[in-house]
Amino acid sequence: MSRWSSHLPTVAILTVVVLAGCVRPASDDPAQATTGPTGTAHGVTVTVAADRYRAGEVVVLTVANDSGGTVFADDLKTDCSPVLLERREGETWTGYDNCGVERASSVVVWSPGQRREFRLDTAGSSFSATPLPAGFYRITFGFRRSAIPDGTVAERVHSAGFRIG
Repeated sequence: MSRWSSHLPTVAILTVVVLAGCVRPASDDPAQATTGPTGTAHGVTVTVAADRYRAGEVVVLTVANDSGGTVFADDLKTDCSPVLLERREGETWTGYDNCGVERASSVVVWSPGQRREFRLDTAGSSFSATPLPAGFYRITFGFRRSAIPDGTVAERVHSAGFRIG
């Protein structure tokens, strides 16, 4: 066993902390996007700023951690953020998991009480069908309570539904 083997857990944790700073939410201002369709589960809240958006309009939302513990999520979902935009089609939901960036995902960390705003550019090049078809949508935020293992989703919260188009 190499002399570096005993340092792997420390290196993994430091990597997570460093990569968490790579994701740039639109804002950490708690006053942002707090009045629209909201969903709460496990102490985590997802709030969309409006109940209706025009086709091609930027969807603004806030993810707030009021759980009392730290939560972790991976980015590279809708518009390279840690949230997933989903469209209802009959009885099922179809996700727009459309980042398209060729890199490993980064872990985004929410401390207790922290809020982050995200802006999903539905007319951007990340979306294959622009503008998005008119319909009923929601935001899903999948997270876990531990920094590792990367890529796992232990818990989910969905916003209330909203319309595009």
